[in-house]
Amino acid sequence: MALTEPAIAPEDTPTAVGVARRSLVSRLSIGHVVMILAGLVAIVLNLAFLRSGTETINVAVAGQSLDAGTVLTGSNVGTVEVGDAAELADGLLTEEAAAALYGSVLARDIEAGEPFRRSDLRPAGNSLALREYSIEVDAAEAAGGSIQETDIVDIIAVIDNQAFYVASSLEVVRITDASDGGDQILVLSVDDRTALEIESARSAGSISVVRSTGAPPPVSGPVTVDPSVAP
Repeated sequence: MALTEPAIAPEDTPTAVGVARRSLVSRLSIGHVVMILAGLVAIVLNLAFLRSGTETINVAVAGQSLDAGTVLTGSNVGTVEVGDAAELADGLLTEEAAAALYGSVLARDIEAGEPFRRSDLRPAGNSLALREYSIEVDAAEAAGGSIQETDIVDIIAVIDNQAFYVASSLEVVRITDASDGGDQILVLSVDDRTALEIESARSAGSISVVRSTGAPPPVSGPVTVDPSVAP
């Protein structure tokens, strides 16, 4: 007679105790999500930068705060890399261009890290780099408000019904809008004598600013502006 093992009842069958597993999403913290998103953004930006073919250049900046009249040298010039040379570097000096202008004189104060512009520099020994003179004028008396920085201007005065040139071939260093409305403040680069002549004309009569960029110096003498005495 064959012997058989006793059958195990179904209820006696051992069962494995399962451990509940958390999903991948539930295991991610806010910090992980932020890091992943930051990485994705960086990748996208780098790809966009490479595909756009954007060029970078080294722009000359002030190595420390510099006063007007300071001579430009390699010791006070630093560089910073900027992108999109066509836009960001508009009017700025590259590292090579600044090196070619060593020995020039600053026409205005420049803060540390501020980029140099060609209009900020004057040839060595040029007295125009030592003084800045400001004039507040209405736009109607300053070429209709079309004057821009680095433009060359002449100053006309009217005193006792006589109009004449007080100064000519002055460079506009800066332009700011006056706080009281439509007037503009033109900052001109002048020598000491020209500053006194313009101020004297302002006190004795009225002055106007003529944009003369590209024009030869004026040669006209005083002109009578009173119609009652005009020939």
